[in-house]
Amino acid sequence: MRSKWRSRVAIVAAVIMMFASVEWAMPRTYADDNSTNVLVNGGFEISEEDGRLPGWQADEDATALAISESVYMEGQRSLQVERLLPTEGSGAVSDAYAVQPFGNVIMTANVLSEEGHGGKADLRFYDPDGKLVSVVSGLVGEPLGKWQSLRVAAAAPKNAAEVRVAFYFNGDQIGRYFVDSVALETQNSSPYLTNLGPQSSSLTLMTAAFGKDKEGRAAMFTVAQGDPAQFIVMDVASKEVKATHPLVALDGSNVSAAWAIVTASDGKVYIGSTPNGTLFQYDPTEDKLRAIGKPVPTDTVIWTLVAGEDGKVYGGTGYSQTLFEYDPVSDQTRILKSFKTSSKEAHIRSLAYDSDRQVIYVGGADVAKLYQYDLASGTSIALHPPEFNGMTSVYDLRYAGGKLFVRVDPGPVMFVYDPDSVSWIVNKNTAYNTRGFSPLSPDGKQVYYTYYETLPEGAQQWSLYSYDVNTGVYGSLGVDVKGAGVAFGYVQLDQTKYPGWTLVGLAGNSGRAFYYNLETGLIETPELPFPPQFVELFNIGKSTDGQMLSSGFISGGGMGIYSPTRNETKHYPQIGQVEGFGSLNGKMYFGVYPKATIFEYDPAKPWNRTNPSEPNNPLRLNQLGSDQDRPVAMLGVEEENLLYIGSYPIAGKTGGALTIYNPVTSKFDVKRDIIAGHSINSLLYNNGKLFMGTGAMTGGEGKLAIYDTASGRVELEQIPVPGKKAVTTLIWGPDGNIWGMALGALFIYDPDLQEVIYSDDMFPSADYAHSNPRLTVGTDGNVYGTIFTGYVADQTYTSKMFKIDAASKTLSILLESNAEKLAQDDFGNLYFKYGSELMKYSDPNLVVQIDKIQLMAAKSLQLHPGAEVDYSYEVFLEKGRMTKELSGASIEYISSRPDKAEIDPSGKIIAKHPGQAELSIRITLNGVIVESNKIKVKITGPF
Repeated sequence: MRSKWRSRVAIVAAVIMMFASVEWAMPRTYADDNSTNVLVNGGFEISEEDGRLPGWQADEDATALAISESVYMEGQRSLQVERLLPTEGSGAVSDAYAVQPFGNVIMTANVLSEEGHGGKADLRFYDPDGKLVSVVSGLVGEPLGKWQSLRVAAAAPKNAAEVRVAFYFNGDQIGRYFVDSVALETQNSSPYLTNLGPQSSSLTLMTAAFGKDKEGRAAMFTVAQGDPAQFIVMDVASKEVKATHPLVALDGSNVSAAWAIVTASDGKVYIGSTPNGTLFQYDPTEDKLRAIGKPVPTDTVIWTLVAGEDGKVYGGTGYSQTLFEYDPVSDQTRILKSFKTSSKEAHIRSLAYDSDRQVIYVGGADVAKLYQYDLASGTSIALHPPEFNGMTSVYDLRYAGGKLFVRVDPGPVMFVYDPDSVSWIVNKNTAYNTRGFSPLSPDGKQVYYTYYETLPEGAQQWSLYSYDVNTGVYGSLGVDVKGAGVAFGYVQLDQTKYPGWTLVGLAGNSGRAFYYNLETGLIETPELPFPPQFVELFNIGKSTDGQMLSSGFISGGGMGIYSPTRNETKHYPQIGQVEGFGSLNGKMYFGVYPKATIFEYDPAKPWNRTNPSEPNNPLRLNQLGSDQDRPVAMLGVEEENLLYIGSYPIAGKTGGALTIYNPVTSKFDVKRDIIAGHSINSLLYNNGKLFMGTGAMTGGEGKLAIYDTASGRVELEQIPVPGKKAVTTLIWGPDGNIWGMALGALFIYDPDLQEVIYSDDMFPSADYAHSNPRLTVGTDGNVYGTIFTGYVADQTYTSKMFKIDAASKTLSILLESNAEKLAQDDFGNLYFKYGSELMKYSDPNLVVQIDKIQLMAAKSLQLHPGAEVDYSYEVFLEKGRMTKELSGASIEYISSRPDKAEIDPSGKIIAKHPGQAELSIRITLNGVIVESNKIKVKITGPF
């Protein structure tokens, strides 16, 4: 007879970015030589006289465990997990087992789903103090009436000490499933891993809100992007940071940034985060921050928040384009409506609250749409006018003075809507460039915004503009606020120079503020002392000088440059989110988001992005335009002296571009939509042919296209893997063919036969459409990679580091998670990102040492005393590799007779006095000493 039990499950949202892996009976080889099954009583066969089940407890506050003796796969019992009512449920959690940081942890089980859906299985990681630091989830399959295999795996986080296994139902889902034959394998961490620490730092503030601190003083509330992001309370009058709080979600995952901050009517502050889609609450009276949770379990970002009445706040999310409400009385969130009407629409980008009508205005992104949602009836109507056609986002909204102020992208352009007359009274005003609009001024007359205007004498400045809600007159105040307004508020500072009300805000995203007194017109634009933060890494590449480059996420800020031979990182400021790295003629090129901005960097010269008296390096060359946003693929072709750029368009647009940059003419030739409706994700070149991996943006399948560089024509378009929407990476493989991946499917393409000769869908769940995965050929001739496989288990991100045997194509998983954006240095070390930190993987079977130095000059020289000739040298590593990365090497310049001739570090051979000498170079690197060939120099004749 089946026993039943009920309990309310109060589990936190079981999702975390980057830390997860879930597959259903994936037929692969895993690197688990040192793994052992540590789980006690995984078959649920053992029980004690008092009914307790060794190795297991009721999850959270459940009162009992349910065991079935009628449904099982092995033995005579199984675990029964069920929820009979939305508010009542049951679950089981295992004892804690020790793990090592970055050690692979693999849970396998057999499950049978009988009814309903929403069953979940967790790996819950805890630090040495017992604090939850990560939850990795897998979903129990839909009812099939038969047993299925379930596998949940992850590499333990860096601060993990223990792991537990849990089975339960998610959220308010209803159903019943059974679990049998649970095993938990724990592996030791790899001895090849080294954490190189954070690489990119910046100060990036997306927005701010204003209110009162615990002392009743005017306060600015903002979030500095970081890993984790920091919530900051600043005294507006004294400009002092009063408090900081790290933003960490209930599941232990770090917040990277916050696009949404709002002060509610009761004075509490709410923060909407990314990438874990968590809502936070800050109580200024107690200086306490807490995570409320994920209002929409399937979404990863809260884009916007707006305050309503009675302390309520409303938020909009991506990617289900959902509007939600939080009520502080019940301390609950509830979903109001999803506005998603097509696969192309994914985000609510803006909200405004209309207290006169008790409605919420909802701005959609990807396709610019505007809705009016009635809070009482739950109905909505569309308001978007024809002028929105072709636009991509209703990016900002503000209801003030009986008018709805609207920012629409691209542009941005400004609209004003009058709900009383149901008319648009301002259409596509281009004299506008700001994040949103100010609240209504205290006198009830003005709404403020900014614009980068050209003055009569030709100079340009970021001017403050105002709109009179009574007369409809709007225009410039001639006041320079030094940056685009990204937040606005009104404060009373009680200072002589600031009488009455002062408009304050942030000018740009780097910590500059503006203070504009509404009575006197005084303007000040101070840099506020916000603390810079280390930010999550976004991309990794290798520079032409052999050092490793790491750029940050979102606006990102700086670049970390790591020397493999010095084992040292230097941090440099202000470059942004680098989507793609390319090289040509010894220089590096960075493709930066947003607006597809291209930079040129000379590694031989000092980095300079802040000193206006010296040339910029990296130097901003141009923006691609043509609706391009992300330059994800960059390839320099030396024989043509051209840089090829593949790009992804702005959100809501279709059609990427192939761009050709000529460094001689400094011209960019942008070929928009060269593969109709496709982005250009990856590039390879050989003998006049450019191979392009594309992503289908309007439905369909990713292509491999061949572009003839001489004729400028696309010669061939093929679909290498049917059913996959994007070809996401291409490399020259160990066999001389093109190895590529279409999402998670490996394929090998023979460029001579122009056909696919091998295909295997190694990661079926992968769905990320560009700039992923990363492949590289190791020094052992095998292919290594990292892949972000997409969203599974209610938006749990997955990522892996893997190896593919070049001969057998066998897949081995090296790390079950926590590894993205693979890159390789000259010596064979592999690098990947882990949050803000750069990880180095140094397998002794892959790492090569210095082998030979070739001194490039005549074997013998005859010179006059005082003469100088140039020389150069090349450094060869084992297995035929080369490097220029000698910044940590010891280099000796050797002369058998230094009184006769010298070889100089500056690249000169210097003849001194008549006679003969042998010259060479000796390099010591990683304990290996190598000396170059010798050059004989004979010095004769007069000076």
